[in-house]
Amino acid sequence: PGPDEALQLSPFEVREANTGYYATSTMSGTRLHTRIEDLASSISVVTKQQMQDFAMLDINDIFSYESSTEGTGNYTAFEVDRNGMVTDQVQNNPQGANRIRGIGSANISLSGFATSGRVPIDPGNIDAVEISRGPNSSIFGLGEGSGTVNLVASTANVSRESSVAEMRFDDIGGWRTSLDLNRPLIRGKLGARVSAVYQHDEYRRKPSGFETRRFNAMLRFQPFRNTSLRAS
Repeated sequence: PGPDEALQLSPFEVREANTGYYATSTMSGTRLHTRIEDLASSISVVTKQQMQDFAMLDINDIFSYESSTEGTGNYTAFEVDRNGMVTDQVQNNPQGANRIRGIGSANISLSGFATSGRVPIDPGNIDAVEISRGPNSSIFGLGEGSGTVNLVASTANVSRESSVAEMRFDDIGGWRTSLDLNRPLIRGKLGARVSAVYQHDEYRRKPSGFETRRFNAMLRFQPFRNTSLRAS
């Protein structure tokens, strides 16, 4: 913009607003880009930098570090049926074995749209996680009474080139590799981003293990200043 012209950001997207662990805005309060300090709701935003530094890979890792939340690291859900058999809900449903405010599991939304929650959360294709606690999360019919978790999906950048490669190991034989590339094909107009994750989870009881492969592709087209089209 010119010296006397204000730069107006899209009210339907949160971007370029996070610095390290500190996030200033969210869409979980009103479904519009709103400053957190202007909301009366109990909302926490977990940035991508925080997820990387604390080795958070799923919703249970995130809930281990947030207030009024419980994941598989500090919460066990089991049931005893009429035959006396014990069913471990954590092993049967690790994605849903969590609680907010001690009430129940959170529902999952992606960029403000409700999802089934069956696909595990992974930092490879998200930029932030917004946790809204309590019945205020039922705004617009999305949330449960306990709370909701909104994933801020990653998008391509039309003006900045970036390349990120990561590799990590754990002490029981597990490992994870990831690659994230963003390229402006037409600077200021068209950008493409691809990411890939190959992860192997090892368990202490051999030879059990689990392998995950993720591939993501994103496009962003900005033909006009106030018009942006995104696909993933």
